[in-house]
Amino acid sequence: MSTAKELPHEKAEWKGYTLDELRYMRAYTAARIEISRDRLKRNFTGLKKANPVKSGGMLGKVLGTLSYLDIALVTFRLGSKAFKVMRWFKRK
Repeated sequence: MSTAKELPHEKAEWKGYTLDELRYMRAYTAARIEISRDRLKRNFTGLKKANPVKSGGMLGKVLGTLSYLDIALVTFRLGSKAFKVMRWFKRK
């Protein structure tokens, strides 16, 4: 006995989905998307609250106002400048 599901559109007598079936599938998909979106927002909010950069001090206050993307861009730019300076010192 096979455990594979037979899809409705593979049957010869299948005439298509009814309007009610289409509406049900559309509502079910919209509910699934909404639940996933809420779960993602809740996870992101928890991640934002647990930001280790927002500790006390001036550096924490400055970095606390920046988003993660801003911090990543600043770090990349500073890192590339530091590597250029290190290469310059190696040549001498």
